[in-house]
Amino acid sequence: MHKFYAAAAAALLISAAPVAAQTAAAPPAPLTAETARQIVAMEAGIWDADITFPSNEAGKPDGHAKGVQDNRLRSGGLWMLNLFSVAGTPYEGTGVWGFDRTTGRLTGIWADNNDQQIRLDDGRWNPETKTLTWTAKTVQPGGGWMVTVATEKFDGATRTFDMVALTRKGAVPLVSMIFTRRPA
Repeated sequence: MHKFYAAAAAALLISAAPVAAQTAAAPPAPLTAETARQIVAMEAGIWDADITFPSNEAGKPDGHAKGVQDNRLRSGGLWMLNLFSVAGTPYEGTGVWGFDRTTGRLTGIWADNNDQQIRLDDGRWNPETKTLTWTAKTVQPGGGWMVTVATEKFDGATRTFDMVALTRKGAVPLVSMIFTRRPA
C-alpha cells in the first residue's frame, strides 16, 4: 500500500513531453495575464480521474484507482486551487498554480499527506497541442533529488495527465490519469 501512496504523490507532482524536445526547441514566448487566465480556466471544475500506476516490473500488473479533483479559480482567474483525493484511501493533495508575471510562465506548488513537503513546479504552455508541461526537482530522503516531468493535454471535457521521473536509466513512468469534467 505504501507504494500506492508513493505513486499517488508522484502523480500529483503536477503532464510528459520529451525533455530533449523542450531543450531543442526555441523557448516559448512569455505569456500575458489574459492568455494565462484562459489556460488556467480550462482546468476549472470538478473532474473524475481514472488513475493508472505503471508497475515498472515485468509480469506485474499496473495498479488502478479512481479519484476526484475539485479545481477552483482564484485571484481574478489567474490562479487555480486544486483539491485532489483518491477513493478508498486517506490520500489528499493540494495544489496552487497560475501566472507568474516575473517569468511570463505558469508556476505552481503541490503538497500532500504522502510526501509531506512542498514541490515547486515550472509550467510551459504549448498552444498548438494544448499541452501544459510541468517540470519539478524535489529533494528526496537522504538528500538526493528527483526530477519529474508531467504533461497535461487539454481536450474539452477530457484532460490527460502523465508523469515520469527522469533517472539515469531514462524516463520512468509514475502515473497516468484521464480526467473527465463533470457537467456544471
